[in-house]
Amino acid sequence: MGFCEEEVTTINYNLAIAILSESMSPDHVTIIKKLSEPKRDEEIAAELNVKETVIRTLLNDLHLKSLVEYERTKNKKTGWYTYLWKKREEKITEYIQNYLQNRLDILQADLDVEKNGSAFRCGCSRVSLEEATETNFVCPECNEPYMEFDNSTNVYKIEAEIVRLSNLLRNL
Repeated sequence: MGFCEEEVTTINYNLAIAILSESMSPDHVTIIKKLSEPKRDEEIAAELNVKETVIRTLLNDLHLKSLVEYERTKNKKTGWYTYLWKKREEKITEYIQNYLQNRLDILQADLDVEKNGSAFRCGCSRVSLEEATETNFVCPECNEPYMEFDNSTNVYKIEAEIVRLSNLLRNL
């Protein structure tokens, strides 16, 4: 999947936008969208009516994630450098795949904890069996007793999210 709207289905394009917005910020996504063709940071700032320093910060964030690259040229008269920025289509797809896989790994670990451990709850928090045992099943914060907690709803929600993200990853 490339990141050019004409090249991909609307579903995949919208999915890419949603994932990038979630994993970074809508401002980062706006910058990526503006790079449908290579542009200088000053051009992007003028188009968005935003300070150049803000645009450069966002571009540098994206560059650290390898989602954009630049060509630097030096003005021989002034000695100043000009940067021409462009997005890296293949890296955007890779970033999205890695982001989804990382989310899946975290959810799988959460699911293992939910399925393999006992959970206890008081009025203010939720703790593991080990933590409840350490305090003789009384919460040190609210002084209420810990009661066993039915986490089947949490297990169901995590499993559903794992299925959803797995399907998204498979369809990229």
